[in-house]
Amino acid sequence: MNLLMAMFLIMAIGYFLGHLNIFGVKFGASAILITSLVFGHFGTKVPPILDNVGLVLFLAPIGLMAGPTFVNNIKKNGIKFLAIAIITCIIGGASIVLAVKLFNIPLELSMGLGAGALTSTAMLGTVTSLTPSSLPGVGYGIAYAFGVLGVVLLVQILPKVMGVDRDEENNKLTVPESKNAVENLKKKFLDFEPHGLFGVAVAIALGSLLGSLKLPVGDKVVVSLGAGGGSIIMGIVLGHFGHIGPVNFTYAKGNMQMIRDLGLAFFLMRAGTNAGAGFVEVISQYGITLFFAGVMITLASSVLSYLIAYYVFKLPLFGALGTTTGSMTSAPALGALLEVTKDDRVSSYYAATQPIATIFLVFMPQIIWLFFGPR
Repeated sequence: MNLLMAMFLIMAIGYFLGHLNIFGVKFGASAILITSLVFGHFGTKVPPILDNVGLVLFLAPIGLMAGPTFVNNIKKNGIKFLAIAIITCIIGGASIVLAVKLFNIPLELSMGLGAGALTSTAMLGTVTSLTPSSLPGVGYGIAYAFGVLGVVLLVQILPKVMGVDRDEENNKLTVPESKNAVENLKKKFLDFEPHGLFGVAVAIALGSLLGSLKLPVGDKVVVSLGAGGGSIIMGIVLGHFGHIGPVNFTYAKGNMQMIRDLGLAFFLMRAGTNAGAGFVEVISQYGITLFFAGVMITLASSVLSYLIAYYVFKLPLFGALGTTTGSMTSAPALGALLEVTKDDRVSSYYAATQPIATIFLVFMPQIIWLFFGPR
């Protein structure tokens, strides 16, 4: 099959499948991964460069969108958000290592399961950069389904079990306003390109430079942000200031979401086709064990994250669930939570936690690899 035709057919089929409502869950763009696994199994190969291009196109817009509210959200509940995100990542990392020990599976596969269980394509990008193995993509594809479903069910079932009053809980939510964003709306800045591609390009260029810096750890290991981690950080910086001199870096979220989704599609397509070649063999070798490993990582991370947010840091119930969806980087779970609360204010808790969690999930695989990877 013609490569160009195959690539866009994968996208089309993936978006169609992702739109289907399966027991109340929509997989969205991540269905592209499942579709590309099938295509990869039957021999479709996508150029490796699409992996890196997709990753930075995905992460830079996330940073630009989070930037305007990032600082103010941190000022209000910053220590809590930071702690919850870090603790969730630590729990996820510990679960990944535990899965290796309990289920006797390769570290590369377990980290892929962790990326799927935590629904983090950013983490998957880091994992795939650490090893040439296709196992991370396989693990991601296997664990992602329950990674989505598990957190979606948690945010839907928990308020019913606790018998809370929805309006009363919504009244406990507050949304910090960004003075920077408000002031920028009143001013006119220079747009070299009106749709945000210029800002994304600058964030990626600067982010790639930042990500290329390497910090030696010991004699043999170096740690770096990588292009992905650098891009999201530079996106947050540019998004926070909104402009540099007369040049605008504040863009409509709709434009950023389109670029982000295109990057995500490219990234998942490459990851899926790369993993598809060995997918059946891996399933045959490890079987149902992989599913249980993914479930363990998802439940341990999400449930403990919620308990810490609600009982330790005393966040409102819906706020605690919002930070849980953010620390799990689960947009589908946020969608389900918005349906439960019928109130957009809960999304501010997700927005404050998700970028922090994304950054730490970029670093976390490198730390695991540093201590438990091959010597």
